[in-house]
Amino acid sequence: MAGESITITDRISGRFTTLAWVLIPVAVGINVVGGALTNVLRIPLFLDSIGTLLLAILAGPLVAAVGGVLTNVVLSVVRSPTMLPFGATQAAIALVAGYLAKRGWFLIRERRDYLKLAGVAVAVATTSVLVGWPLLVWIFGGITGTAPDIIVGIFLAAGFDIEIAALGSQLVIEPVDKAACVVIAYVIATSVPDRYRPSFGQRILS
Repeated sequence: MAGESITITDRISGRFTTLAWVLIPVAVGINVVGGALTNVLRIPLFLDSIGTLLLAILAGPLVAAVGGVLTNVVLSVVRSPTMLPFGATQAAIALVAGYLAKRGWFLIRERRDYLKLAGVAVAVATTSVLVGWPLLVWIFGGITGTAPDIIVGIFLAAGFDIEIAALGSQLVIEPVDKAACVVIAYVIATSVPDRYRPSFGQRILS
């Protein structure tokens, strides 16, 4: 059992290479800028998981989960404390995207392979709704003071209660948001020279 524990520990620590640690603050910066841009422009999207998905492609799910959680720690300081609990959503997105990366869903060799990116977007959006919606309703009563509240307000004006309004906003926003994030993250990842990719990313994209 001890030998097995060491092996698991070694496998985990092996993901957190120097290059992976360098990429984490870069990814967090991308997330923060994306989130700030949508908030300033009052665009009802998030765009704060591009860096998380980039890490999932280049460095794997565990590194991406760390980057995603750190993103929301930073956002809770520079933007709004309401962002902190949604670090759980970022972690879930990271794990799902990283798993799909391992399964070859980001390896595009011919035109029809782009359907795999659509599948990733669906999986990530679904994960975000399943994790984020309960947090949105149970902790914040459906309102967080961010741009997506516009969509919640539209559903409320149509006569829906707050739980359904919050879910409706998620179902409207998340597919568009996560599709954009997946595509942007993929484009950035494939633009990174192979020598600057962690070994995980080299395998995933080669």
